[in-house]
Amino acid sequence: MATHADAELILKLYDLRREEICREARKFFINWSPVSGDEVKAILNDGVKNENAYIRQITTYWEMAFSLVNTGAIDPTLFAKNCGEGILCMVKCQYLARKFPGVWTRTMPEVESFVATNEASRARMELMQKRFV
Repeated sequence: MATHADAELILKLYDLRREEICREARKFFINWSPVSGDEVKAILNDGVKNENAYIRQITTYWEMAFSLVNTGAIDPTLFAKNCGEGILCMVKCQYLARKFPGVWTRTMPEVESFVATNEASRARMELMQKRFV
């Protein structure tokens, strides 16, 4: 059963997502559709580009959030109802790894671990995977 503390953590995570740079990072990553491995390399290998920082920010944000639930700090049922974007980021990372093998190497193991143990999130992931066929 979720507690008030769980709800407070979920709301805090939501507040962090509303921060301007985080919004820009989310928008970039969700809409980014690279067409070549060279395009991916150009962003991943340039620590100065905003796009590089955006990718790191959005993926590490969701890894942090999922690590909280994976270690028991947040009720998994409540979290599963509020983590769709994190699952989408994981699915996109998996897609990019398939499309650009050896180039895209970023994974999201905290998200993958949660999805593997949470039926509702697994169902959500399966729906999202259809976007990246």
